[in-house]
Amino acid sequence: MIQLKIAFLDEEEAYLEQLKGYLVRKKEMFFKIWTFSASEAFLACEKQMAFDAVVMTERFWALLYNAAAERKQIFLLERAGSLPFAECLFVRKYQAAENVLGQICAMLWQENREEQKGLFEKPAELIGIYSPVHHEDQVLFGMTMAQILGEEQKVLYVNLMEHSGFCRLTGAEVSEDIGDLIYGMMQKEYDFTVGMHRISRTYKDFDYIPPVVNPEHLFEMTKAMFEQLLLEMKNCSGYDVVIIDFGTIFLGFAEMMPAFESFYCLGREGKLNRYRMEEFLEYLGKEGEHTTARMNRILLPEQMYFPEEGSPLESSLYGGMGDYIRRCLYGGTEIG
Repeated sequence: MIQLKIAFLDEEEAYLEQLKGYLVRKKEMFFKIWTFSASEAFLACEKQMAFDAVVMTERFWALLYNAAAERKQIFLLERAGSLPFAECLFVRKYQAAENVLGQICAMLWQENREEQKGLFEKPAELIGIYSPVHHEDQVLFGMTMAQILGEEQKVLYVNLMEHSGFCRLTGAEVSEDIGDLIYGMMQKEYDFTVGMHRISRTYKDFDYIPPVVNPEHLFEMTKAMFEQLLLEMKNCSGYDVVIIDFGTIFLGFAEMMPAFESFYCLGREGKLNRYRMEEFLEYLGKEGEHTTARMNRILLPEQMYFPEEGSPLESSLYGGMGDYIRRCLYGGTEIG
């Protein structure tokens, strides 16, 4: 797969180590970075390597900026008001590493949008999760699954619920969410892949798109937009696995079942809950057997104990929920 090659030049070696450490944790597959704290080392490497972009602090910019260079040159801004000239591309240094790299790559992906169309040859495995009984542990199930699969694969988690509790579970601060992606899709000539990777973030061993802050945005999506969202994530995201956590059924939901390699339908004990599960499966069955063939009917245990201190996600991953999901993922528990 084609990868963007980015050089970082900064005399602050601790900062460069933090960037490299972030990429190791993220298991990044869309780009590679090289870091340099000396201009001589960069110039020697550049003779052997054609970089797509060079990101430089002020000292290196003064030494190495070349107006005629084919490579993209991006100023690493350390303090306000220090741009070398008004029109130069820049990214602020002192922010989260995922934001720095996301902004840089959005610049490059946007420049190469025609090449990006054929970038990913292998489609992602699409996994769906839904609970017709609205099981309270659905989000924990989906996110724990993402963490488990993310240990070995590149995973994207997408939550399509209103008021999911995701941000409080993770402590994430959201500036852009999937609602921004939805509005982008409404625009002509919108590059979905660029928009998706610009707003995606990382938690533990998986990436995610922040869920909607305003739930009304979900209900503005048409059937065609839902189809586009799922197919773009499957065919153009570049991930190994994309997990979609559904909160409500949308128009055309059953018709889209063949896009999923597997689908987990979460139930719970109780006669009324069983009736609701049966009605949901009857609804799917009206589209034909292909809609239910991928459906794994999972009977989750009653709510598991989570200690007052610590993260419920940590307890899920290394406790009963994590063990239960590992059994489900690798041929385990279903209900007939």
